[in-house]
Amino acid sequence: MDVYSDLEVAPAGRVVLQQYGRTHPETESPKRDSTLPEVVPVEYKAYGKEVVTGDRLSPSGQPLSSGTQAPQRKCGLPVRIFYVISAVVILVIIGAISGGVAGGLSASNSRHAPTSDGNMTSGGNMTSGGNMTDKVNATSNGNLTSPPRITNILPVSKLSSTNWTDPNGFVHRFVFFQDASAAIIARRWESQNRTWTTNNLTDILRQSSTPLNTLTPVTPLASAACHFSTLVNEIHLWYLTPDNTIIDIAVSNLVTDPENWQHSSFGGSNLVASQGSQLAAAWTRCWANDCAGWWTVAFQRMSDGAISVANASDFSHPSVAVESGGVAWNSSLAMIPELQPNDGSYVTRLTLLSESLPPLSSGMAQKASYEAEAVWFSDGQIFGNRSLPAPSPTLQFSITRLDHFAAIVFLALLPNSTVTGDYWHRALEKWIEMPSVEFRGGPSVNFSAIATSEEAIFYGISADEILQYAVDAQDPSTFNFMEKVYP
Repeated sequence: MDVYSDLEVAPAGRVVLQQYGRTHPETESPKRDSTLPEVVPVEYKAYGKEVVTGDRLSPSGQPLSSGTQAPQRKCGLPVRIFYVISAVVILVIIGAISGGVAGGLSASNSRHAPTSDGNMTSGGNMTSGGNMTDKVNATSNGNLTSPPRITNILPVSKLSSTNWTDPNGFVHRFVFFQDASAAIIARRWESQNRTWTTNNLTDILRQSSTPLNTLTPVTPLASAACHFSTLVNEIHLWYLTPDNTIIDIAVSNLVTDPENWQHSSFGGSNLVASQGSQLAAAWTRCWANDCAGWWTVAFQRMSDGAISVANASDFSHPSVAVESGGVAWNSSLAMIPELQPNDGSYVTRLTLLSESLPPLSSGMAQKASYEAEAVWFSDGQIFGNRSLPAPSPTLQFSITRLDHFAAIVFLALLPNSTVTGDYWHRALEKWIEMPSVEFRGGPSVNFSAIATSEEAIFYGISADEILQYAVDAQDPSTFNFMEKVYP
């Protein structure tokens, strides 16, 4: 970014994607930040084929017997013949009774039917196409087994999450989405009391002097939080208005006033994205001890679809991370801070994930990185040689980290609801493919949206609920169920 002049000079050499392999990661758990609560892994429960007990059968399918039994008889007749005759007699009796009742009802209806030309008989709503028929058809077509009505979350809602550690060392988690009325909802969790709190941001800002601007029917969401001693403790959420203007709302003091959401002005700059652009955001650190860092927001610009990254130090001059010819229109975006290569002291790098679109209908995931001296550069492909579907609302990227920012995990939600990914194995110094992430424990899932925070926590919308998982530090291709976040 243009004004990152105080970032340290990038060490020689860059992390380049190495050859992919299927070697399993080490069994030892990578080092984790002690301030983050670990999740006890849910052990696999082995299931064999279900064994159904019943009559023992011979290889030919006939029941096995222990001895010869005399044929049973009732009323002097073989049992089978007795039951057949009994069933016929019962059916005859039921038929006679039904016929009598039907005849009586018909006569009664004839005496009370209207004599004028009414809608009740020939073409009215009660017989040939009306509400009663609709109700009958609805019942016969199986309303009892139809999917439950969506009542909690907008079916096409996007999802964003971030985390923040307060000055006392307690972890806070934030999850953002749109509810069934399209209002933006924030769910907050804190580790001290281990409780979730719900804030309707649309309602909160409706009462303020700067109400939350009109949303698109389904808006991209991007969020980031900052902890810098007692000086800066903020969280920001970005979304789009119908004219594709990027809106920034924030809590400027999470310590003393965590529900005071207000609009942030981008320093007076007006940032407009292209139609269909997605968003990604991060708080990026800097090396100086007296520097808190900057907010960064990635989007596709309106003029040509190039990926721009706006920097809080100078929002009016966004940097170009990926040129227009190198990214698909409406690509999903994900961004996260990263350790400088060859130097584990500074989280001053930025990593951006987007989709390129070759001449064919499939795409490839690609990585762009930012280092000192305002340099964005292409950093290779992700997911090996696995092609992706063309950009769509159901193709979504996300990035998280393990091992103190040293191990990166790239994820993609595919249109078939499968989550695929790659992760960097620090000890083996190679990328490990994750063709399909396993979600261990919890309900069966069919995700429509995903998000991750920097602390290796995964969130997904499935069956009108938001579910929370922890990335397994020993095997990052396994996500362990934690709890239901909403409702």
